[in-house]
Amino acid sequence: MNSYSHPLLGALLLALPLAVSAAPWRIYLLFGQSNMTGGATPGADDVFNNPRVKVLAYNNCSGRTYNEWYTATGSLHCSNGFGIGDWFGKIVADSMKQDTLALIPCAIAGVDIDFFRKDVISTRRKEFSIPPDNHWDGAYPWMLERLRKAQEKGVISGILLHQGEADWTAAAQKAWPGKVAEIITDLKKDLAFGDVPLMIGELRADGAACCGGNNAYVAQAAKDIPNGHAISSSGLGVNNDPYHFNAAGLREFGKRYAAAYLAATPATTGLAARPAASPETWHLRAGAGGPALEFEAPQDRILVRNSQGRLIASGSGRALRLPASHQHGLLFFRAMAGKALSSGTLAGFQ
Repeated sequence: MNSYSHPLLGALLLALPLAVSAAPWRIYLLFGQSNMTGGATPGADDVFNNPRVKVLAYNNCSGRTYNEWYTATGSLHCSNGFGIGDWFGKIVADSMKQDTLALIPCAIAGVDIDFFRKDVISTRRKEFSIPPDNHWDGAYPWMLERLRKAQEKGVISGILLHQGEADWTAAAQKAWPGKVAEIITDLKKDLAFGDVPLMIGELRADGAACCGGNNAYVAQAAKDIPNGHAISSSGLGVNNDPYHFNAAGLREFGKRYAAAYLAATPATTGLAARPAASPETWHLRAGAGGPALEFEAPQDRILVRNSQGRLIASGSGRALRLPASHQHGLLFFRAMAGKALSSGTLAGFQ
């Protein structure tokens, strides 16, 4: 192991820009199909305007510009109504009053789970459009781009998934948990974040529903994926079709997603209040998958740059995998836990 600090290099590191504010946002990915996109007509209680709940614009709609930040009022998915994410954001924001929440809507009505897999082109790709101009082969690189933009503001803190109606055959249902696990594993690897809570909603299981048999596989995915949680759809209000929940159902579903997330998240008064690790509590370790920067205490944000100041790795948590190019040369890191910063220089393994 090689790790050391040097006053001159430390001064260079401190001159490098830190891409987040003193209070990093909590980032949440919303993906799946139509029950996640929502579209229920809002009532008076569904309309809220909390400046601590942000949305990364889903498309050019409702006065928003794609991939720009806005207060999360109106439809998150440009579907002219509210969905699961709205009440999730409302409840979590009310419970974490010092935090800013960032919702990243990435659901597309009607798509199969293959639509979200890395390096996979769904057999139904031509049936659907991915905002803003449909140039992606699939939704995975689109989600990745949006989440990377969000990481400039803060820390990936949770994932909300509702999907499965399009994967209704016995063979598709059986393969579904493994495909979901693959998507989550790829996101964690490509974006360098840890086992954040994953909330997976059940499908409708009433007598008129299409696909309640998939709920056993929802439970399986929640069991197989670290920090996975199956969200019950029991008793939720439904529309007059085999697939969708009504406004009351989506409202309650969002509350259940929020309750599961809050139960899985340690009590906190905000990210800014989390204790920081000192510069002495980090280590650079070799491993089969390459070198990793490890901390004794979880970090809200970790940035690693080369000697030219170029950002080469970022993430959060207790460990950050470094690129293979770190076998030689120096890198500089800054880590933020709450309001405190730690920094250091990293020497490559020989």
